[in-house]
Amino acid sequence: MYDLTDFIKSVYEIVEKHRVDDNGIYSEKVCQNEEDRTLGMIMYGSAEAVNILYTIRRIPTDENVRKKYIKTLQQFQNADSGLFEKPGNYTTHTTAFMSGALNLLGAKPMYRAFEFDKYKEEEELKRLMNTIDWEGNPWLGAHIGAGIYSSILLTGNYNPEWEELYFKWLDENQDEKTGLWKKGSINSDVPMFSYIAAAFHYVFIYEYTRRKIPYQEKLLDTCIRAYNEGNCPDFSTAIGWHDIDYTYILYRLAKRTGYRGDEVGTILKKIADDFIKLILGMDPYKSEELNNLNKLLAVVSALAILQEALPGEIKTENPLRLVLDKTPFI
Repeated sequence: MYDLTDFIKSVYEIVEKHRVDDNGIYSEKVCQNEEDRTLGMIMYGSAEAVNILYTIRRIPTDENVRKKYIKTLQQFQNADSGLFEKPGNYTTHTTAFMSGALNLLGAKPMYRAFEFDKYKEEEELKRLMNTIDWEGNPWLGAHIGAGIYSSILLTGNYNPEWEELYFKWLDENQDEKTGLWKKGSINSDVPMFSYIAAAFHYVFIYEYTRRKIPYQEKLLDTCIRAYNEGNCPDFSTAIGWHDIDYTYILYRLAKRTGYRGDEVGTILKKIADDFIKLILGMDPYKSEELNNLNKLLAVVSALAILQEALPGEIKTENPLRLVLDKTPFI
């Protein structure tokens, strides 16, 4: 059993170190050079801080403070398009992520995502989904494929007819042999984990909506095979989004199917041992990785799912909460 009480306290202290003001503005990165401490992405840093604070149960509860945080996040939205925009990022990702942070605060963006109205038409939705590089870079492409659903849902642009079209496309395009997306696009020259990490983004939407995944057992087979054959990142050497992507998809697929549960439990215990030893070996006040709120969010999210998957193995003062159980994007 791992007692992470002190580590989670240090997570809160790290977030506090990233605070720029009392209105909910946070820097994404704190460099060891104090002069550079606010050079990180302020928009993403502010949303990441909310996600982390929600996970460790330290999100502001004072109504006046909460309103300041909400106003801060809302101000990043483009009133003309209804989108949140960050150069270099897909607007589907930025809009979904910022809207998700607002959802954690019990609020919504000020505007619906007007710019995405066109994707409510079936042909335009298909066109968007088919622009994704399913063969070469499906992981990055999932920021479009999952981001469009979450953006439309979380900005108040949702309607049930459109949701049926969206899931119809996903259902029809899941590979029946591997459970991966998109069928006909699996390339043996591309790392298998890229497809698994992409699938994670669609699985958390199926989980959020309580829908059945057509080939969920096949997908679980693929995930287990990838781990056993060494086609997953090494959880003992580096932290990042692979931690939550893999642990979530593995555990939630096993939980919803009741399939290969003992094997999944064994894998998750090994991952937890490797992963927790790694993070406990880092200095939370000097590690550049832990002082990146993007990576820190991945760390606490992975701990939340591992704590759920391995009862009694991970102790914290309060049970961690998984963001994805509240809002369908991370």
